[in-house]
Amino acid sequence: MSKRRIAAVCALFLLLSLCSCSEQTAEVHSTSVPTATSAPEEVPVPKPSDPMDGVYPATSLEDAAEILKQAYEGMVPQLTFAFSDAELSLQDRSIFLQNASSQVLSQYPELKYAYQLDCTDGPEGTVCQIRYMPYKLGYPDGMPEGGMEIRCLADLVEVADAHLGETEIPIAILDPDLLVDDMQRALQQAGYGYVLYMLNSDATAICAVPGNSDTLEPSVAQARELKNLTQSIAEQIFTDDMGDEAKLRAIYRYIVEHTSYDSRYYQDLNALPYESRTAYGPLKYGTAICGGFSWAFNILCQEAGIPCWNVTGVGAGEEHMWNCARMDGEYRYFDTTWDAGMTAEAQWRYFACTEEEITQNHQWGPGQEELIHALTDAT
Repeated sequence: MSKRRIAAVCALFLLLSLCSCSEQTAEVHSTSVPTATSAPEEVPVPKPSDPMDGVYPATSLEDAAEILKQAYEGMVPQLTFAFSDAELSLQDRSIFLQNASSQVLSQYPELKYAYQLDCTDGPEGTVCQIRYMPYKLGYPDGMPEGGMEIRCLADLVEVADAHLGETEIPIAILDPDLLVDDMQRALQQAGYGYVLYMLNSDATAICAVPGNSDTLEPSVAQARELKNLTQSIAEQIFTDDMGDEAKLRAIYRYIVEHTSYDSRYYQDLNALPYESRTAYGPLKYGTAICGGFSWAFNILCQEAGIPCWNVTGVGAGEEHMWNCARMDGEYRYFDTTWDAGMTAEAQWRYFACTEEEITQNHQWGPGQEELIHALTDAT
């Protein structure tokens, strides 16, 4: 399996972990797309408060991890470690220090801007060259050429969707406080369920990989066909005099009246088509699991010009997916999956819920609460 395909599978697992979503019986996120940077900005390069230019004994994995943590926090570019076993090869020492680094980043994911550790032999020991994502350093070598400006998490989604079909999109992250994991989670909101996006290794570009095929082109074609289908449905259910609440009611009604839960998920998972995980399920075939319900609501909201986000977490003891959308200036929560088949508005239980109401029986997934709050604060 190619490295590109492995990356796609990993990203797909994150994006579609909703596949065990629960059934309960009873795009335009903003109006403007960020622009490309025209010239490098003068941003001060942070200096390490402690250069850590001594030689540190690598007595244990925990001790090495603690030293690396201090270096990452101070963005120290180079460290030297001394090993007591003179017979250890450079490869073995490198593996040891890479394991220590992985331990640090697993325990302290906010330090993932330290993205590469290269080990070489030096006169006093093993020298570690540490590379940091340039957005944390103020782009000391200049902004990425043609980089689209990223000032908040919502910008990442806007840029990715606006450049559908491109394999790599240069970006310039202008907020050094943005966290890598938050940005990766935000990018799962883009691609319409068919194209998967992630930051490249040093966060100077957004990379696109196929979600359900071996190459990007068929996934892009399906995403574009889905957008055309969405536009056709929007013409049927929206009128010019509708406000946001009326549009949201029209979207909700269309989905819950036209979509049933795809029971193949429980009966024969291997028979479950990929379309049931995307907006194609509700909008073309009338059947889906929660991911399809959520994407359909999301895409129709985009067509209506209403900011909307997918939310992943747990409902009824299983992984689940629902939505957060803006209605008349406030963000509310919507779960079309759990209202499927409810033809009368009086029967709807999960239309425009407050956060307090939705969290009575919906639990946030890892990092989702912080992500949704950051996205809604920016739009």
